[in-house]
Amino acid sequence: MKEEILGRQFGEVLKKIYVPDPVLKDVVASLRENEDKSVAERRETASLVERRLAALRRRMEQAYLDKLDGNITPDFWTRMQQDWQQEEMRLEQSLRTLGQPLDPRRLLDAERTLELAKKARSLYEVQNCDEKGKLLKIVLSNCSTDGVSLWPVYRKPFDMIFNRAKTEEWCAREDSNF
Repeated sequence: MKEEILGRQFGEVLKKIYVPDPVLKDVVASLRENEDKSVAERRETASLVERRLAALRRRMEQAYLDKLDGNITPDFWTRMQQDWQQEEMRLEQSLRTLGQPLDPRRLLDAERTLELAKKARSLYEVQNCDEKGKLLKIVLSNCSTDGVSLWPVYRKPFDMIFNRAKTEEWCAREDSNF
């Protein structure tokens, strides 16, 4: 009897992270759009870094020619060369980082998390005890009870989903409704 009541309470806990279909579709579409924007921004930033690196290398070459011609002192050359080499290494590292592709699993993980939130209650109702326990461990980090009531503590990102579902405030920004 106690397990049955607790089971119903956990079902209600999972019901509180439900994501409606239209919201799920909108969020996934927004995530994909942001991913596309991110790729474009990375390309643009990489282009800017490449230009800065090329300008730095031209400056280094010109300063070397000035050193050979005696237009700058050896001390100035040494000091500036060290600064320029550090800047060159920093820019090259930025290019390597920007050149790495975005992890496609990020978007997939977000989609799966939202899909799980949407289906959590119905999954819970049809699973055996072990599977129910696994599902609850994925969604919840802790629960308190006084024998009658149950107070869940959701894991990230289910805590954010719970807060949005509770207020039914699914838009990230005010202007996204316009």
